[in-house]
Amino acid sequence: MTKATSTISIESTAVKVQTLDAMINSWLSFIRVSPKTASTYKISIRQWKKYCVNNSINNPARVDVANFLDGLIVAGKSAATVNLYCTAIKLFYRWTALENLYPNIADHLKSGVKSSAGHKKDALTAEQGGKLIKSITGNRLVDKRNRAIVALMITAGLRTIEISRANVEDLIQIGGSWYLYVQGKGRSDRAEKVLIASQVYDLIRDYLDDRKKYATDDALFGGCSPRNTGKRLSTQTISKMVKSTLKGIGLSSKRLSAHSLRHSAACQMIISGVELRQVQAVLRHKNINTTLIYLNEVDRLKNVAEQTAANAFFANI
Repeated sequence: MTKATSTISIESTAVKVQTLDAMINSWLSFIRVSPKTASTYKISIRQWKKYCVNNSINNPARVDVANFLDGLIVAGKSAATVNLYCTAIKLFYRWTALENLYPNIADHLKSGVKSSAGHKKDALTAEQGGKLIKSITGNRLVDKRNRAIVALMITAGLRTIEISRANVEDLIQIGGSWYLYVQGKGRSDRAEKVLIASQVYDLIRDYLDDRKKYATDDALFGGCSPRNTGKRLSTQTISKMVKSTLKGIGLSSKRLSAHSLRHSAACQMIISGVELRQVQAVLRHKNINTTLIYLNEVDRLKNVAEQTAANAFFANI
């Protein structure tokens, strides 16, 4: 939406949906978020625009936003998706009000759903994790790269975006150990580092030695095909590789993905007795409560109360 006249009063504004694109573009250029977040917000807002167009809503009101969100819930959208759409719409109309373009019809609006406190992806057991790494056989450059990536993710809890952003120069030795500086989610610099286990470093070194030609500011893990040799891997490429590797060992659940490797690292640390604050530091959580979710999940796996109840009841059958 653009300003139809030189001055627009919030109270008297009559918004036309066909001008929404201009407002969306102005808003996206105004907010300072990562390209990925901007893309997500853009998709959310455009779905809201589509809803308005399909329902002939020329002057959206608060009830229209609420109905839109309710429709997402009825359609079976996840709590995370509904909350994301709600956030995008609230931010958008907060901006339109500040710019005197349209009243803030979404102020203090609730999505109507709550996200689960647990994770949406499962962790692998130690046996499954070992099997996953072992399954990546072969001595091709791509095999060595994938083996190093999977091993690094499942031992240091790295996200796909952190693997994608890593450069060769981020690999450093301090004392007798190797570390990797990482640029985490929502971060603009590489201020944090993770320890690379000696077994994992050997895999990375084997891959780099075979790769041979690279500059220090090149991607740590690059493409291996003739047309994209050394080119930085996208998060989608990394995710697809991990998902394919999981399927290769018979793990094809929708609850298992590349992010499961981060969960696996956290759970194995806790199971092995690593202090919670140390786990928090490795995962780079700002809030200890985020790390506590892993502790709760591990405790839940150890809790066999249901089996105890079943044993008691079935003993009398």
